[in-house]
Order: sequence, then structure tokens, then C-alpha cells
Amino acid sequence: MAILIRDTAFGRTLSLFTKPSGLNPHRATADTDIHPSKNDLVPEAVYLVDWTGPTDQDNPRNWPSWLKLLVLCNVLIVNLSFYTAPGIYSASMTPIQESLGASYEVAMLGLSLFVIAYGVGPLILSPISNLPAIGRTPVYVLGSLAFCLFSIGAALAKNIETVIILRVLGGLVGASPTCIGGTTIAEVFGPRELPYALAVYVLSGVCGPAFGPLLGTAVVDRWGSWSAALWLIAGIAAMSTVFMFFLLPETLADNILYRRAAHLRQVTGDNRYCSPSEAETTENNLFRAMLEQIAVDFRLSFIDPVILFINIHTMFIYGILYLWYEFFPYVAFFGIFVGAVISVSSYMLWIHYYFQPHVARKEASNEIVEPEEQILPGAVGAICIPICLFIFGWTSRENVHWILPIIGTAFFAPGFHLTFQTVLNYMGQSYPSHVAGVFAGNAFFRSAFGGALPLAARRMLQSLGIGWASSILGFISLGMIPPLFVLYRVRFPSSPFLLPSKPLEFLDFLFVLTFENQTSTARNGARRVNMQASKPSCWERKEG
Repeated sequence: MAILIRDTAFGRTLSLFTKPSGLNPHRATADTDIHPSKNDLVPEAVYLVDWTGPTDQDNPRNWPSWLKLLVLCNVLIVNLSFYTAPGIYSASMTPIQESLGASYEVAMLGLSLFVIAYGVGPLILSPISNLPAIGRTPVYVLGSLAFCLFSIGAALAKNIETVIILRVLGGLVGASPTCIGGTTIAEVFGPRELPYALAVYVLSGVCGPAFGPLLGTAVVDRWGSWSAALWLIAGIAAMSTVFMFFLLPETLADNILYRRAAHLRQVTGDNRYCSPSEAETTENNLFRAMLEQIAVDFRLSFIDPVILFINIHTMFIYGILYLWYEFFPYVAFFGIFVGAVISVSSYMLWIHYYFQPHVARKEASNEIVEPEEQILPGAVGAICIPICLFIFGWTSRENVHWILPIIGTAFFAPGFHLTFQTVLNYMGQSYPSHVAGVFAGNAFFRSAFGGALPLAARRMLQSLGIGWASSILGFISLGMIPPLFVLYRVRFPSSPFLLPSKPLEFLDFLFVLTFENQTSTARNGARRVNMQASKPSCWERKEG
């Protein structure tokens, strides 16, 4: 309970107005691990404030189960509320065209630009949340609050231009769950619990777009106004903001230790105490640190071949998801919901009965569990995407029973859920030190494409018809299947994604890329990426 009082946004706000010894019950003096710095860049007189040990109760991994579940509930609520927003808005587009005199294409911009904006937002929000002085919680709370206020402004707008601008701004600032939601869960749950927690987290991302059109249609029909949908978005965002403000504790370890060191300095008056992140940081300019983190995110997303393929694959699936708003009536989203429930249940059974015993056997024989070994469900899920598209495309006819296309849409949920589930697990274990940046890059890819594709939806249907429009997407998705099985079977030994920091280093970079094999061993057998080196790094694989 002390963690909720101290580490939530509510507790951190109160601490600004209380004495250091009052509302900051860190076990700062007797229990905190304080030792002289061994870093050559840090003076010996500086004392590092670290965890008291592997059982430190302030470490998020050591929190009680009820608190971990509370964090998971917070992330699920904000993720679900944000992902329902595009679908809720889609139900108001026809009334917007009638009330504000907008064309279909202009009204669709309120959906497309919003989706693109919450792909760009993580590139800024993710680096901010990684800063030890800020952490995750302020990004969640302030972003959700701003999203609520922009939604209220859009509901009160008198013209379509204002609606679109405020929707874009809301997407930019409210996108925290798309990039740091999975990161927050990974910071709290251990390796055995994490797959189950991420499965539920991804489920919320699938159900949000499915529930959105149903909720939006209900409120628009009930109140007879396009603004009712935007008021619903604002209300859900307000509820999420209040819930997180009081009940979401900070999970970033660097921020917890940063505030612990700051508390020690306040209590003792001795400025020699500092956290490990403060001791390791040589750059005090937060803006420059944020820009460097953004550059790292782009390097990972555009140059690492494996991550690039994963981003392309997920962006294609995301684009199909938002095409559904134009391709079929909202009742068909029930098929996606049913498919999602079946998919999550099947995945959890696979984790429990196959993967975790497999991990236990490898650990017993001192073998490494490679991140690629979790790709198999995603490869199976990729098969479901073309099945969904072909069934839906060629059964959406008046002379075919309505249940058949809905059955076809049910296949989309396993493809979406299993792909994103394995992507989160794979990228999180392959890049443990940069997981938020990797997720931010993935969010940028999928949202940019997912926002652009719906603009072509009506023209596709008019030119090709529902059958061939779905079939073309199905043929493209067939080409996405083999690389996932290759990734599952083949262990890529290196990842030359680092670009030289200066143009004059380019020739040296090519030389290193061609002739050298610099290796680094990751903690617990996972891959670690040396983001500060100017040379590409490879992964060393331990033998049993």
C-alpha cells in the first residue's frame, strides 16, 4: 500500500507539497544499498544508491501479486479506451458529413490522421518515458488527460477542420499505451508470468477496434448527434485518467532509484548520493537525450532487417484492421471478438503445456532459449489472415447466409492477436534495453500504413468489388507467411543495424560490417544491443 501512496501520480504530486520525511517512505538509510562508485567517469566520492538486493520490495518485479494485477488492469483500461477511439469515431462519419457539410474523404481524415498521429506520438513519448527524471506514470496520466481535453474540444467543434486538428493532436499526445504499455507490463511481471499478461494486453488491442464501432453506433443512434461519439471518447479517457492518477504506480526502475537518491539527498543534505542512471549519464540536456533516443528508435526500425520485416508485416495487418470499417457492417465485428477469445485461450494453453515446459527443460540442461522460439504461434496466425480475406471476400453476397462472412472475419483475430503477441515477446527479449524504442518504431510503421489505407477503401470497393478487393489483400498476405517460418527456423547471428554517427565514419563502418565480428553476451541469454558503439554488434550464443 505504501507503493500506491508514494509512487502513483497522486503520491508524487503530494510529495511536492510535503516535507521529505513525510510522504516518501523509501527505506533510504539503513536498508538502501549505498556503495562508492566504480565508474571511471564518476568521482569516487559519489555514492550510488541501488536496490537493497534481489528481494527489494520497491523493485517492480518483487511487488505483491495484487499490485501487479492492478498495474495490468490500468494498462488494459487505458489501452482499450484508446483503441476504441477510432472505431467510435467511424460511427459518426455519416452524421458529420450531413451536419458539417464535409465530403466522405474529408470526414475519413478524422480517422486516418488520428491513426497516423498515434504512430508518430510514440517516437516522442517513448524517449520521454525512458528519462529517469520523468518515468512512465506522468506520460500515461498527462497524455490521457490531454487526449480527454482534445476530445472534448472536438465534440464542441463547429466545423470539420477543427475536428480533424483536435483529433490529430489527441492522437499525438494520447498514444502512450501503444508504445509503453507492453514495456510497463514487462517491467512488472517475471519471465513465467509475462506471456500471460501480454496475451491479455494484446487482446485489449484487438477488442478495442471491435467494440468501438458498436459503442459509437449505439450512442449516435441514441442521441442523434455526431458529437455524442466524441463525448463518449472523452468520457472513457477521463475515466482512464482518474484511474491511473490514483492507482498506477511508477514501474521504471531508473526513475524509482532516481527518486530514492533524491530523497536521500533531501533527508541527509549530502549531495554525494546519486542513482546509477545519474552516475552513467554524461549528458544533462534532456532535449538532446530525447533526440538521441529517437535516432536509436529509427536505427532499429529501418536498418535491422528482422525488425524491418516484422514492422512491415504488422503494418499490413493493421491496415486490414482499419479497412474493415469500410468493408463490412459493424455487426460483423462480433466475429473478430469471438475469434479473439478463442485465440487468447489457445495461446495460453500453448504457453502452459508446451512452451514453459520446453523452457524448463532447456534451463535444466543449461541451454539458451532463443527469442525466435516464440515465433511459431505468430507464423500459424499469419496463415489465418488470407483464410479470413478469401472467405469474407467470396461469401459477402446476398445469396450466401450472413453467418459465413462473419465466420470468415473470426479468422482475422488469431492472425492479428498471435502476430502481435509473438512480436511483443520476440522484440522484448531480443532488445531488452531498448524495448520501448522498438515498440515505438513498430507503432509508427503500423499506424502510418493503417491510417493511410482506409482512404483508399471506398475506391477499392468501387473498382474491384468486395471479392477481388479482399482477394488482392489475401494474395499479399500469403507472401508474408514464409518469412515467419524462416525466422522461426533460422537463427540470425548478427544484426548490423547501427549507422555511423558521422558521415566520415562511413568507410570504417563498411569495413567493420564486412570483416569484423564484434560480439556481446546478453544477460540471461537474451540479446543485448550496444547502442553507443559505432560498430555493428552481433550476438554471442552460449553452448550448453
